[in-house]
Amino acid sequence: MVTSFNSLEVEIPSSRPQNPYGNGSQNGSASNARLYFMLCLIFFTIYGLFNLIGPGDSTGTAGSDASGGWGIEHNHAIEHHETTFVTAPQKDSTSSGYYAPYYPALNTKGYEFTEEDFMQALVPIVSVPSHARPEYDKYQKYEKELFDPADLLTDKNTPHGMAYDFIMNRDTRNLKPEDPQLIQRYVVTLLFYATGGHDDNDSVETLRGGWDSDMAHFLTGLHECHWVKKSLGDAFWELLSMEDGDDSKVGITRCNDEMEVTEIRLANLNLVGFIPDEIKWLSGLQSLDVQNNHIAGPIPESLGELDELKYLSLDGNNFSGTIPDVFDDLTNLERAYLNFNDFNGAMPPSLCTLRHEASLVDLWSDCGGYPITCTCCTVCCDFVAECDAMESQNGD
Repeated sequence: MVTSFNSLEVEIPSSRPQNPYGNGSQNGSASNARLYFMLCLIFFTIYGLFNLIGPGDSTGTAGSDASGGWGIEHNHAIEHHETTFVTAPQKDSTSSGYYAPYYPALNTKGYEFTEEDFMQALVPIVSVPSHARPEYDKYQKYEKELFDPADLLTDKNTPHGMAYDFIMNRDTRNLKPEDPQLIQRYVVTLLFYATGGHDDNDSVETLRGGWDSDMAHFLTGLHECHWVKKSLGDAFWELLSMEDGDDSKVGITRCNDEMEVTEIRLANLNLVGFIPDEIKWLSGLQSLDVQNNHIAGPIPESLGELDELKYLSLDGNNFSGTIPDVFDDLTNLERAYLNFNDFNGAMPPSLCTLRHEASLVDLWSDCGGYPITCTCCTVCCDFVAECDAMESQNGD
């Protein structure tokens, strides 16, 4: 009896809870499987995010565009979501006086922008030149209330339309309409086309003289602060003379820490055309040098809104008309060169006030008896080649 009892297999209950995944060796296999699954999930998640937000070239390949950009697959919208925009640019409190479009309560994650969104961003800053230009003739005939800036932006026969076409269709940087520097990039591009700039997109029949984008690396996929060039000859002489190399650069020659344009140097580049009113949107601009070119038309009154401006060189061009009295707020202006142009009339009181009461130490004009009358200029030129200091007019 005892022997029979001992031969039975009796299951003795244990006080330890049973592992629902089996014994130790089986549990180890399951843990390894779970770990492998999690690693794979993390890998594919990271890979998907990289393809979504990583930079790409014009073929859409991630990581192959050295100039930045987002790849061609992000260029065109597939649907439009209604949202509310303000009708004018608002001041951006995160930078020093830079203006940008404002998108209230818009979550842009996953949002596909359309051309309408770009129009909303750029239409408020666009204006028709005040002086006669054949390419703007039909817009200048409109009554103000009938003028639609969107028509101007889409007209590729005008510098405004050319600049807009570049931003929308050919710019490999592919900024979004919410980008605070979209306006800056558009204005710099507009300045290029308004002064006779042309690139490979122009046909031989439409070339208007002027200058080529390669002269200053304009219209590349780089940030516009890198639209600058130094010639090999200038670099060679710089090494010999040990002088500051900034003088040999042309293009966008300086920006601040917020990547706002502060210095434009386009001297001696055969520029033609005009300075657009939209230059006022480069609110951080401190130096504008376009000397020795063929720019015509009046000085845009919007220059008077560039209150950071310190250096203004318009000499050696074909500017005409009277010099506008719009410089009251340019209290930082130190040097202004207006000589060798076709100006007439008297030097405006606002510039003379800056000469007497502010920081303006150099003021040059064609005031050698004709055609400019100036009682505050430091140097008077004869409209052709000779210039003389006018100590009696220094105001000291």
